[in-house]
Amino acid sequence: MKTALTRCIALGFAALLFAAGTSLAADPKPLKLTLIEATPAFHSLPVFALKQSAKDYNLEVENLQIEGGGEAGVIFAGGQADVMMSGFDKPVAFAAQGFVDVKVFGAILKSMNWSLVAPVKSSIKTVADLKGKSIGISGAGSSSDMLMRWALRKAGLDPDRDVTLIALGSVANLYSGVENGRVDAAVLVRPFLTKAIDAGIVRVVGDWEALPYPNLVSIARSKDLAATPEKFQRFQAALRDILKRFQNDRPFALRMAKLAYPNDTEASLNAQLDFALKVYWAPVNGDLDRDLYDKAVDILVTSRTVTAEKMPGFDKLIVRLPD
Repeated sequence: MKTALTRCIALGFAALLFAAGTSLAADPKPLKLTLIEATPAFHSLPVFALKQSAKDYNLEVENLQIEGGGEAGVIFAGGQADVMMSGFDKPVAFAAQGFVDVKVFGAILKSMNWSLVAPVKSSIKTVADLKGKSIGISGAGSSSDMLMRWALRKAGLDPDRDVTLIALGSVANLYSGVENGRVDAAVLVRPFLTKAIDAGIVRVVGDWEALPYPNLVSIARSKDLAATPEKFQRFQAALRDILKRFQNDRPFALRMAKLAYPNDTEASLNAQLDFALKVYWAPVNGDLDRDLYDKAVDILVTSRTVTAEKMPGFDKLIVRLPD
């Protein structure tokens, strides 16, 4: 009896050692991931925070920031990077053209974000007043380009004949362009939008900040997602966790905002965080659901980014990665 009991204890101890060894062996090693990020601004603060905290999630993130989703899409389609974060129009165009097989596995920014502004002294008060005018956008083929084409067509204007769309690159350049009169109007995002309004430089002509649209989505090539799913699952799980921390841990969120925008006041950053949680990132889960997809279809089709017949179905394009 004693021998049997001793044997059981020994076997149990051996099992514990084996389990501990297995756990250590299974401990995830840092995964290297390259990321293309189109036109970063305050809305992409969770991505900035992930890069700062990458080691906490056993990730090594190499980041390439590109002004304008059009150029970012060209680079990604050419085979560079593991993930691209851009407007939803990019993966839709990839799928519609059959150029590269991709999947969307997450969404950070869930509103259009951009607003159209004109100088305070300008005669431009509506989108219809833009006929014959120049409009600053971030880049050809970008989400700001798509938005303006959607808005112009809604107002009965032809974006290719009735106005001149001028690519100015960064949001800072867009701000300078409208401030210095290089363009008659321009699209802006926060914090430059708030700065321009508070300075009395511009008035808002098109208020589209809260317009539902998946404007910063995570895109992977289907073949890469199938070959190394753990890389993308870890990346998405980390972003979900970062968003939860932004929602529940204001000191952490404020610390990240101060690192990204050291010249802004704490009061300004807190106000921007409040707005982002209410508008930009809501619902704060990092995923793209069917309702948001459906709302994006109107903008994509009306802007003629894609025809209704070429619009890829939700189940074909969107995947939800496990936690």
